[in-house]
Amino acid sequence: MKKILLINLICLLGLSSCANMFNGLVLPNQCKKCELINSLTKEVLFTNEGCGSENTHLEEKAKIEAYDQSRYGNLCDLEVICTTWKQEPESEE
Repeated sequence: MKKILLINLICLLGLSSCANMFNGLVLPNQCKKCELINSLTKEVLFTNEGCGSENTHLEEKAKIEAYDQSRYGNLCDLEVICTTWKQEPESEE
């Protein structure tokens, strides 16, 4: 039973790092920004952004932050908004 749990954990970690490597190698200029916004006050409570391999799981992290922030208010008043864009590659001179 412990071996199966260990194998599943290793597979899960392997898939997560595969997503990071894929985003870093294939989509290095793809950027993403996720914000947690209070829909009543329009206040930005949390922001995270990244490009390439750094944009993996940004939306999930913002949703986790929304759940954490729900201790102080209503979860229905919180909204996660993500935007993506393509960054221009740096020119080499």
